[in-house]
Amino acid sequence: MKKIKVGALISSLLTILTMSVQAQKIYDVDVEVRENSIVINNTALDMIEDERHASAVKILESVLEDDPSFHPAYLNYYRAGRNVDEKVEKVVNVLKKGLEIFEEDDEMAYYLGNLLQKEQRFDEAILAYTDAINYSKINGEDFPLVWAYYFNRGNCYLKTNQYKKAIPDYDYGLTLSPDNYDILTNRGYAYFRTDKKEAACKDWKTALELGSTVTEKYLQSYCK
Repeated sequence: MKKIKVGALISSLLTILTMSVQAQKIYDVDVEVRENSIVINNTALDMIEDERHASAVKILESVLEDDPSFHPAYLNYYRAGRNVDEKVEKVVNVLKKGLEIFEEDDEMAYYLGNLLQKEQRFDEAILAYTDAINYSKINGEDFPLVWAYYFNRGNCYLKTNQYKKAIPDYDYGLTLSPDNYDILTNRGYAYFRTDKKEAACKDWKTALELGSTVTEKYLQSYCK
């Protein structure tokens, strides 16, 4: 049977004096298996579009077992499985396995953080978001979700009353998504909880001007 070699991305970080390369595992994949994975994955995408999440999870599990180096299956398993309560812990474990195969995958680490945050496992979520942030420094920050890595790590700090740690994450998130009123709203709250009322009110006012429907109550309650 004809086989193809699948090598995941090789990420390298160059400095003036050294070069560090993290190479991922090499897998031999049967052509027929990979073609079947593509067909099943496309079917799963249609199911997700139709909100048939449990069905999508079920068929993607066969891909993950038979073709563990097929990257899209991990991301779509997350997209479907996060909507199936009894599958959330399995999705967490699948993403952890995926990160062992697809090293330095910032998007996958971010999705892991989202699930852990949803489960209120904030310390673990912070670690996952930190991995995503570190990997994005290697892979490039042009990926459109990178601002959310910082935003969500900041949110985990906010939810665990670590307000001073949240502020730098919101600051950096705003450099990547400058008119994001959600970031401004949450940074305003972090400012307020660290006795920076003037800065908080300024953020909330800007967020309101950008279209936030939440910050008006903060302005009325705390900024008169």
